[in-house]
Amino acid sequence: MALLVFLTFLSLIVNQYVPVWMKDTEASHMSGAFGQFGTFKGSVDLQMLAALMAQNAGVHYIPITTFSPVTLGVDGVPIFSSPTVGNLYSLPDSSRFTTQLTYNIRGVNTKLNETSAGRIALDVLNRYYIPQSVVYENGAVIRSQSDGQAVRADPTFEVDVVNNSVQVSWTHVSLFGQGSASGTTTEGIHSKLLGVDRQDYANVRSDLWINATTVSGVAWVAYFNRTLGIAFGVERSEFTLPGYSFSTAYLSGQIQSLSITTPYYKLTADYKTSKLAYDIVIRIYNDWNNTKPLVSPITVVRIQHAFVNIAIAEKGAEVEI
Repeated sequence: MALLVFLTFLSLIVNQYVPVWMKDTEASHMSGAFGQFGTFKGSVDLQMLAALMAQNAGVHYIPITTFSPVTLGVDGVPIFSSPTVGNLYSLPDSSRFTTQLTYNIRGVNTKLNETSAGRIALDVLNRYYIPQSVVYENGAVIRSQSDGQAVRADPTFEVDVVNNSVQVSWTHVSLFGQGSASGTTTEGIHSKLLGVDRQDYANVRSDLWINATTVSGVAWVAYFNRTLGIAFGVERSEFTLPGYSFSTAYLSGQIQSLSITTPYYKLTADYKTSKLAYDIVIRIYNDWNNTKPLVSPITVVRIQHAFVNIAIAEKGAEVEI
């Protein structure tokens, strides 16, 4: 009888208590990891601000290295449950963003092609809670899982419509250095801003294009649609009118293509199996020669480019910082 009581109690712990406890712990860990990535984003943003302040003051900027701790996974319950492992890694050649436009300088039309790349991600193989990834790329923190993804911490992208003209501010963040760490311990991300450059482009003579290849393409399109919609005053009800359209296509529950069209901008995301990522295109219309109804001219595009060296966990042979 005592053995039966013990086995019943043990079964209750294994089948009821442990899964609930582990699910709550994994969910809490993902919330904490998101906050840690937000802290990392803040440290990079503050380094950019310090570098710009030094430039404006005409003094030499002394680079500093910041350290942002990241908890990789969750320790399991001894005997009853194994640990939940997380993988933290940096991919300097992934998530490439490109900004293109043509501007007129001294009567000559000049093409701009500004490019950045780099992605830091934490993939957590949750067994009781939904497996999730937290990603930093191009100044944004993105949270994703199998049924969706969203930009949770916004990058620097500002669109101002003033006196029937459009002004755009946008930041590229290039990440250099690769490395990785796996397990359940607390590791970290070392970051050092190498430099920052800002250029203002007036007399824009083309539409403004932002192209990217990223795993988080749906999240980026949703972010740009939200930001541009607020700037241009686009309401959801207007998508029943001519000139507005919204379409999606799915395959096995995953978005394969996404298209949003308005008189002011057009956004698309197309999943490419060969790349295992989305190709996204953001096009902001520019009526520089007064030929497009409802469209305002883009008077200035401000582009800031930051170059950041990254090391994951301990500084080793893989990464020089």
